[in-house]
Amino acid sequence: MNRFTISPRRLEQLKLPLMACVLATVFLMIPQPAGAVPDEVCAECHETAETFMGTPHGLYFAGQPDGVRGTCESCHGSGEAHVESGGEPDLIYNPGKADELNSMEMCISCHSGHQFDDWAFSSHNAAGVGCASCHTVHAAVEENPLPTEATCYGCHSNVKAASYMPSRHPIGTGMLSCTDCHGVHGNDASLAHNGDSRELCFTCHADKEGPFVFEHEPVNEDCMVCHTAHGSVANNLLKQNEPALCLNCHPMHFHAHVESIEGQWSAPQAPGRGGDSRRDSFKAGMTTKCTQCHTAVHGTDHPSEAISTGGRALSR
Repeated sequence: MNRFTISPRRLEQLKLPLMACVLATVFLMIPQPAGAVPDEVCAECHETAETFMGTPHGLYFAGQPDGVRGTCESCHGSGEAHVESGGEPDLIYNPGKADELNSMEMCISCHSGHQFDDWAFSSHNAAGVGCASCHTVHAAVEENPLPTEATCYGCHSNVKAASYMPSRHPIGTGMLSCTDCHGVHGNDASLAHNGDSRELCFTCHADKEGPFVFEHEPVNEDCMVCHTAHGSVANNLLKQNEPALCLNCHPMHFHAHVESIEGQWSAPQAPGRGGDSRRDSFKAGMTTKCTQCHTAVHGTDHPSEAISTGGRALSR
């Protein structure tokens, strides 16, 4: 071995420093963009450029190491042609006025995360809603809170109306916000975070999940079979008041018989259990809530006392 030969062990020790030197050399050889316009030039015409350091973006970059700094051109592209033309708007990229897919691509170059994976197929993207539709980029921190339910109500006026119904979720009270249930940057058409509204409901209403020995089938299918999410005239966010809601699937029984007209009436469906057919039986049925007796409508582990139902009456 002569004095110019490097042993394999020594070569392994030098590998990392050599790679660092090569990468640094390559980086220095990359040509810098010609005519980069400093932020101070932008601030001569645009007040938002002057107040940039007070925005969330500006504060973020201010806390980064030297050399890691965002500029106007980071988002707006080269401003050279724009400046030389005297401020021609068409010669500068404006993310707020770009189509939603292009502006999104620019934003997620920094704001990357799994929540944006399905943006291209999301309902918001299909409706032409881009980042700037909900987010104010140039506003100062105190003037730039995260989008709230008021932001959502700007488009979803039907949801805003439902939030004033007698029975409603506590949206806007500090207890619940739209983004607690909706993944606004993607997911399926209903925008539920996990694509399953039933499982989403159970994150708060765990006592309704079960499993139960005696189950109510709609609970296993979808909470929205009986409930509406944003607001309702009926109690407990039900789509209809009782017993009208229950009668969509179940016939009347016991004391409530359909015949409530003059003439011959049929025999009670369950003799001995208080059922009869009379003129006012229909009225009695429609003014009695099913949950007055069937209190465990979501499911129960305890059999009911009604023998005719095989214990499945969900009465407790």
